[in-house]
Amino acid sequence: MGGIVNIIIGIVFVAGGLSGNLVLKGTSSGPGIAIVGGILILVGIFRLARGSRG
Repeated sequence: MGGIVNIIIGIVFVAGGLSGNLVLKGTSSGPGIAIVGGILILVGIFRLARGSRG
């Protein structure tokens, strides 16, 4: 379940960062929050893949 949450939050961060509606606090960087979102998506996919093996 945690993997799905990571993916959803990651998608929101990427969409918000690339549209300019969300920025990384302290840097005012939209692409920065998009990168953080991408990392969250990758972590979510990893957690889903690891959980489906067991």
